[in-house]
Amino acid sequence: MIKKIALLSAMLLLAMNTYAGFEGPGATTTVVTVEITRKMPDDAKVTLEGNLVKQISEEHYLFKDATGEIEVEIDDEDFRGATVTPKNKIRIIGEVDKNWNNVKIEVDYLEVLEPDEQ
Repeated sequence: MIKKIALLSAMLLLAMNTYAGFEGPGATTTVVTVEITRKMPDDAKVTLEGNLVKQISEEHYLFKDATGEIEVEIDDEDFRGATVTPKNKIRIIGEVDKNWNNVKIEVDYLEVLEPDEQ
């Protein structure tokens, strides 16, 4: 149990420390998973890679990676004109938003990594 707590603490510190400075194209960041994100504290900065699988409401989507699914909030301007389908692999950078019964990500930046092959 102590090893698990130490490992989780180290991962959280590493994830939080990598977000000081520039965020955007060309920036070096540590990608975390949905599973790890759910255990992170409120307002923690995160970078995730995966797919938007469906739209839940106007600016809310379901994001999926190999470890699970999580709701993400993406403002229209954060798409920066890109069209994203469930087949596109994307990278999102944002903050964990936790309240008493829900965890979601408020997205600040979205990048299409793999375009949809037609």
